[in-house]
Amino acid sequence: MLERTIIHHTALKKSGGATRIALLIHSGMKESGYKSMHSYEASENPLDSLIFPEEAAKKIPTNAIVHLHSSANPAKFLSALPEGLPLIVTLHDSQMITGGCSHPLDCAHFKKGCRTSCPRGFQDSETVRKTSIETLLKRKAVLISPSKWLANQARIADSRLAVKIIPNGIPWPDSIGDKKLARKRFGLHPAAKVVLFIAHGGVNAAYKSGSEWKAYWEGIKKRVPDAIGFAIGGNKTSREGDFINIPYVDRDTLGQFMTAANVLAYPTLADNHPLVILEAMSKGLAPVSYAVGGVVEQIISEKNGILVNPSDKDDFIKQISTLLLNQRLSRELGLVGFQTGSKRYNQIKMLKDYKKVYYRLDRN
Repeated sequence: MLERTIIHHTALKKSGGATRIALLIHSGMKESGYKSMHSYEASENPLDSLIFPEEAAKKIPTNAIVHLHSSANPAKFLSALPEGLPLIVTLHDSQMITGGCSHPLDCAHFKKGCRTSCPRGFQDSETVRKTSIETLLKRKAVLISPSKWLANQARIADSRLAVKIIPNGIPWPDSIGDKKLARKRFGLHPAAKVVLFIAHGGVNAAYKSGSEWKAYWEGIKKRVPDAIGFAIGGNKTSREGDFINIPYVDRDTLGQFMTAANVLAYPTLADNHPLVILEAMSKGLAPVSYAVGGVVEQIISEKNGILVNPSDKDDFIKQISTLLLNQRLSRELGLVGFQTGSKRYNQIKMLKDYKKVYYRLDRN
């Protein structure tokens, strides 16, 4: 058993992929009898007080192992921690190795060290990047990334950064679920051809091509006239023909939508190790995504989903349409995704990998 308490720190109390992973590890540690706590800076309740990163860091007990997942200002949080605390930083996005952006995409400035004015408008990007990286090195943080892609991005940012790979994991069900029952819940015909677009922010999700969802849908509808589309994650409910916008839903309802659907349409422009693809696999839902970031480590094209060359919109539409028209193929891809994902991306495996890191730090 660990001598120290694990402190999982996040910017938000409940929202976001980084927080979800933090809470999965936290709950898994507690269920196993370990001492684990969750620290955060902002609650989703607007009546709750905001805690500045420096204030949150100063409240960390001295007998802890700090596991930083996210912060409004990671460098300030790390700098304010008591000296000598063992530290883990999971890179859920690129914030800690850039001048402020979550994903550098194809920014030519990234490989140059953000030495010129930031094209995205981040102030003092060179200083921010240098401060973040130097803080990680000074505090001797153990860096972890869910994807090889982001680990490589860290090495590009600074060759001194060494990153261990621990893929994200989620609770994996014993079975895919009953598609007929799920469709009955939403009033869908058993033979319906259903495609899901999912992202926090819905059509306003910039990195997920949210503004293009309607255009993708129109292309799909031309090829598959009886298709039904759901866009999940926005801020309102609306319907235009067979395209239905739905705001944020709870995790159980989202899972039911995934069980009911045939294809996940995920036109992401940048991603580390997206949980939505893992969620889809856990429900036997075939994903179609652009081949960017860590997505290529999750999806083996034509085995457990389909990868499309980035920004090839016509092919993206074609691949989704093909799976809607060939439901046997979509089921086969979904089944392989479920089977392989249960071994590689389950919460239990992720927890075991993190425990090894905790034990190593606890002995130091």
